[in-house]
Amino acid sequence: MNILRINMTTLTCTLEDLPEAWRILGGRGLSARILNTEVPPDTDPLSPEARLIFATGPLAGTMAASFGRMSVGAKSPLTMGIKESNVGGTVSQKLDKLGIRAVVVEGAAQTGDLYIAKITKKGITLEPAGDVTGTGNYALFKALHSEHGRKTGIIGIGLAGERRYKSASIAVSDKAGLPSRHAARGGLGAVMGAKGLKAIVVDDKRASIIAPAHKSEFRDTLHGWADAVEEDAAWLSELGTPGAMQPLTSIGSTAMQNYSGVAPEGIEGLYGDTIRTLGEERGGKTDNCMQGCLVNCSVIHNDADGKHVTSALEYETLALMGSNLGIVDADAVARFDHRCDDLGVDTTEVGSALGIAAGAGRFAFGDVEAVDTLLDGITEGTSDGIMIASGVVATAKALGVNRVPAFKGQAMPGHDARIGKPTGVTYHTSPMGADHTAGMAYITEDEGAVEISLQAQIMNAMADTLGMCQFAIPDDRNVLVNYLVSLLNDCYDLDLNQDDIVELGRGTLRDEITFNRGAEINDIDSGPGFIRTEALPPLDMVFGVDPAEMAKIWDNLDTVKVL
Repeated sequence: MNILRINMTTLTCTLEDLPEAWRILGGRGLSARILNTEVPPDTDPLSPEARLIFATGPLAGTMAASFGRMSVGAKSPLTMGIKESNVGGTVSQKLDKLGIRAVVVEGAAQTGDLYIAKITKKGITLEPAGDVTGTGNYALFKALHSEHGRKTGIIGIGLAGERRYKSASIAVSDKAGLPSRHAARGGLGAVMGAKGLKAIVVDDKRASIIAPAHKSEFRDTLHGWADAVEEDAAWLSELGTPGAMQPLTSIGSTAMQNYSGVAPEGIEGLYGDTIRTLGEERGGKTDNCMQGCLVNCSVIHNDADGKHVTSALEYETLALMGSNLGIVDADAVARFDHRCDDLGVDTTEVGSALGIAAGAGRFAFGDVEAVDTLLDGITEGTSDGIMIASGVVATAKALGVNRVPAFKGQAMPGHDARIGKPTGVTYHTSPMGADHTAGMAYITEDEGAVEISLQAQIMNAMADTLGMCQFAIPDDRNVLVNYLVSLLNDCYDLDLNQDDIVELGRGTLRDEITFNRGAEINDIDSGPGFIRTEALPPLDMVFGVDPAEMAKIWDNLDTVKVL
């Protein structure tokens, strides 16, 4: 297994052996290890000295169900700390089949130059981006598939990444070849743009699926797991993540009208049942984002004429680009999602920034046309567009707003810290900042929230390191870890135990904390004051976890009982 290095300064590509000690290290854990080893924490995230890392999990190339997630890692221009942004799609499995565990992009092309990297079984090449410079992701992916083949996997950036906006995402092709999957959080698209890399094309033609050391045992373990996952994830397969809108709205957790907890009239238009009914009428459906995944949570949404709009109408987008802006029309939100995917921006960060603008009176909640105008501004590079694309903290500063829904510089997603107390602890303490995928739990009591958050952060870091979809994780952690022990032992002919698997999560967090301390990022963010003073309807809850208790969370990283 190899690490591929792409040096954008010298325009050279080299392969090196993956260290034996990193044999089962992948994803988030591998990117954190490389960043700690190679990047001084005070490095400018947009400088040539910075790194951008695409890391697969150690089981991706086996095509094991739900292990095809990819981690994108870098120092974030948004948080100025370490960042991992997780994404599905087709690329992770293809890279692993080609024998590449990680792609490390270093250096920077001459100012204004953009390139396309192509990775095949025959080798790796770099060529000028040419006519696709300045294109959105939909045109980019269409052109690259036309030139390099429909079955290639693509990683790319839109205008936002080229312009280094701090909300810029990195798009990854889905099974249909569309740029619907995004490593969205942390502004990592800006890092890719700063490197001078417009896209990576991955062609795994003639590459074989990786054969486990013990094939029959590996296959038996997978078959037993499939039945359990399909049963647990039935609601996701039926409604996708929009199925969370109704229950989370009912308790006030969903971001609504600038995180006020006040549901806009007609919010039922964003519920999973509503979107499913529209799909049945228009030919939409739920599907999986990567080959072999058992969850099938991606909602493919068509307009009233049956024309495709987006392949990933997700809960977070419905919350931040919908209810947070007082907009309850699923078709409008789906169109916003398409536009954000094309621009290459994070719908959470942009939606939160737009919520600040609405709250400051720049437009009325519920004004679809105003949102379209501001998205036009991002495309056109207007002052308002640049403000929104720079993220929620920059938008609040520009508008003189002190009520800023962010932790460590990153917008709070669609799970309010005042309801799921361990989730709120994660926002305050995670090296990732406000990121619900870093460790979420819906427990409404302040007591015990710190330990529950720590356990969830360890488990999520473990899953991200293995490239596992978090929607495929069962409630029983012992069942999960025993499954992972069996898979990895059967695949690599190892003798791992439960502690070895959990250590993947602990070690990843340890590396991330070390990097952030070097970057002078506080372990604990003070968080926005309003979550402690504004009672969130309808449960009238505030975030009341003791800051002194949160400050001790990492003291127990190595000792907290997880299983």
